[in-house]
Order: sequence, then structure tokens, then C-alpha cells
Amino acid sequence: MRERTEGTNHIHLLWKQDAEGRKYLIKKSLEGRMDGESLWITLEGDGAGKSVTFPVYQQKAGNYGKYSEYMNRHGCACCSLTALLAAYVPKYRNLRPEETVGIIERACWEEAWRRNYRKHIARQMPVSLYGISRILQKNHIPHRYVGRFEDGQAMKEMEEHLGRGRPVVIETSRMRRKNGRIVRWFDKKYAGSYHTMVLLGIDERGRVLFTDSAQRQWAGSWQRLKKAKLSDLMAYMFPQKNESDTHVYFHRRKDTGGYILIDLDEPGIEIQ
Repeated sequence: MRERTEGTNHIHLLWKQDAEGRKYLIKKSLEGRMDGESLWITLEGDGAGKSVTFPVYQQKAGNYGKYSEYMNRHGCACCSLTALLAAYVPKYRNLRPEETVGIIERACWEEAWRRNYRKHIARQMPVSLYGISRILQKNHIPHRYVGRFEDGQAMKEMEEHLGRGRPVVIETSRMRRKNGRIVRWFDKKYAGSYHTMVLLGIDERGRVLFTDSAQRQWAGSWQRLKKAKLSDLMAYMFPQKNESDTHVYFHRRKDTGGYILIDLDEPGIEIQ
């Protein structure tokens, strides 16, 4: 893997704990800016002097070699997976998105990789949530992929998980839902079509802090690290209808969706 050249774009967030024992994040320091081509997000202060750093890359940075156009069109899932692998697998600390595509994905499923990337660029698909789960499993990162869900239970589960200081991987669409029904087909607040992001934690005002490889005008300077209410994000998430699907690349809406709970309380992960 390449050596990390993080420059000056680096934000440090500090874990705190409320009277009920729920963890939340506050900003400790910021070097540089949060709307550039990359941002390193370091979470500190879990009570044991440990920290973890997530690199977040912008899809449209154009510096990914032969994969630059792919990243521009389809790179959200790859960027999210890169952030997780760099944070929790020491040998991937300097991992970049083009290496995730060209090395990590290919090593996991050579035949499916070749089928996907020999298509026209418009038909090449991002790694699915199931595919992300497969790669996390191969790298011994404890997690649980939840495909089908009911909004109320999912909200409660994700809120509790984030309150323990554990990340959640989500997929959103351009369609806004309410009570399980689509109420607006072309909202695009969190996705032009479909979009994968990593929820890192909750801030002192109850908003979720999450990574994002895309630019959204509404977020101002908070681009690589955004803030939103969990209920707002939930309105753009959607459950997986076909829970038996095993496509490692995005296939159809009914074959994807849901969320992934990263559970670091399980053995096998040592945060540096």
C-alpha cells in the first residue's frame, strides 16, 4: 500500500460519555479543511488511551489513476469500505480507494471482479453491502449485516449501537420514505441514485456524524464529514427484500439495502 500523505486535512473528535453511559463525539481540533479531496478523521478518548483513524476520500477527486472515472460515477461504496479497512486492519492503514478496487476486491472474487469491470463504465457497479460484509469477514472485522428491517426497530438498534461508540454502514437512495412508503421519488438529498456512507457516532446535540465521499451543497464546508438527524437518514434508507441475494456488486434495489453494524466488542479487533 502507498504511504499515507494526509497533508493538513485532519479532524480530531473526542469521545465523551453522558450520565446514562451513552458515548458521544465532540470536536477536539481541525487542521485544514473538511471539503477537500481527503480528510482523516481520528476518534480519540475511549477511556483506554486508544484511537482510530478513518480516511475519507472524495469520489470526484480525479486522482485514482485508471479508476478515476469509476470513482466519479460509482465510488461511494468503495470509499466507505476503504475507510473501514484502513481504520481496523493495520496493514491497510495507508489504503486508497483505487487499491480497494484493484487489489482487495479482486483478491476476494476474481471472476465476479472481471465480469464487473470489463463492462462499459456506465454499467460497472459498486460493491454491494453484501460484498462489503464479505470483505469485512475475510479481514476478521466483527460485524452483522441486517438486510430486512422495520424502521422503528432499526432506528432503536442503530441509535444504541452508535451510543456504544460503534460504527454503522448504511445505504441510502434518492427516494424519501415515510412509514415504509415512498413519499418523494426524486429527493436526492443523500444520493443521486444509491449511496453508501459510514455513521461514526452521535454528537452532543444528538446528530449523527458520518463520512461522505460526495459533495452536497446543503452541507457547506462539512463535506467529508457531515451531520444529520438519524431519523432523516432513515427516511432515505430502505430494507433488502431479497435476503438470499449473494451479488457482491450492486444488482437491483430489492437485492440490496439494509445496514451493517460494526461490532468491536467481539474478539479479534485491537484498536491502535
